Amino acid sequence: MLALVVGLAGVVIAAIALGRSDKATTLATSANERPLPPAAAEPTVVPDPTTDPADPPTETPEPGATTSPGDISPTAEFAIAYQDQHLRVQTERCQPQYGAAVDFDEPRVIGGDAGDMVYDQCNPGAIKTGLPLAEVSGQSATPADCLENIRTTPAQSPVAPAEGLTFCFLTSRNDAAARGTTQKLVFVTVDSITEKNDHGILNITLKAWNVPE
Repeated sequence: MLALVVGLAGVVIAAIALGRSDKATTLATSANERPLPPAAAEPTVVPDPTTDPADPPTETPEPGATTSPGDISPTAEFAIAYQDQHLRVQTERCQPQYGAAVDFDEPRVIGGDAGDMVYDQCNPGAIKTGLPLAEVSGQSATPADCLENIRTTPAQSPVAPAEGLTFCFLTSRNDAAARGTTQKLVFVTVDSITEKNDHGILNITLKAWNVPE
């Protein structure tokens, strides 16, 4: 009788264990059949910019073809462009803003205020320019004298003309290139200053050299 009871108890325990095993198997199978959550996206790595050897090198734009007196060698060969050119520059009136302009390339009087040099007012009036300039000893001075004086003792526009004074100017290389001509060093000697009928009259003599490239 005792053996029968022990046997029945063993059967019951085995049945309970089997039921738990089946439940665990079912849970495991259900878990395996669920879809996995999407993997987190990895951050995009932007590579550092590099230069492909096959790419052509980037060229640095050249600066404008401007020339200062310090860029010109005083020992260079300066060819005379013209000399002994006499101009009579007459203002429209003796009041400001009625001047007459001079073009140094030809040279010639062109009137208005758009030129290399403008003579304005009367007695003695004023010489105005946007170019580098300085006073030199006279028409016998050299291009080297002009460059040195512009460097060391430049004049400031406007300047007052006086009979016998000589001023030297350095024209713009950019403007000269745009006009198809050459940059120049120009000497302007004041021969006389007069006034007539509310007009200022400036008589000048010009001499110019071509600046070597």
